[in-house]
Amino acid sequence: MDIYTKMAYLRGMLDGMDFEDKKEKKLFAAMLDILDELVEAVDDLDEELEEMQEYVESIDEDLEDAEELLDIIDEDLDLVEEMLGIEDEDFGCTCGSDCDDCDCEDDCDECECDCEFEDDYEDDEIIGYQFVNFGKMMDFIKAGDDANTAFEKAKGQYGRVADAVKIIDPRNE
Repeated sequence: MDIYTKMAYLRGMLDGMDFEDKKEKKLFAAMLDILDELVEAVDDLDEELEEMQEYVESIDEDLEDAEELLDIIDEDLDLVEEMLGIEDEDFGCTCGSDCDDCDCEDDCDECECDCEFEDDYEDDEIIGYQFVNFGKMMDFIKAGDDANTAFEKAKGQYGRVADAVKIIDPRNE
């Protein structure tokens, strides 16, 4: 028996009872009215809970899709690096520090190194590459930036790009 059937049963019992004191009947009727309101409130909460569960499940599915996409992008980036023969030391910094976190040119305050770049690269040698951090890009979009602004904010580079002799798109060349 569900809660609505039980409430109807109690109402029927109240209507069928013969109270000598009408005040008692009013008291029980008021209590049943309160119970009715509580039942409705709990029912509304159940509906909202179901909607929230569906929403959380859809967010979880979207997150799984985004994680899979990021894994694919990471694998593709590794494959491009492998195909092009890119290694960390290919980017020209000779200081021995980890300069991947900044865009240092010569003297760098951010990574505290005196980067000296070798200038004897041949015309077709890879000296750096640009990338887009899709996780950061999605965060910028969630924060309200339009796609183009988020794309620009999420771009980064390893090595030297500005003074490259030639810039290629590895998807096309």
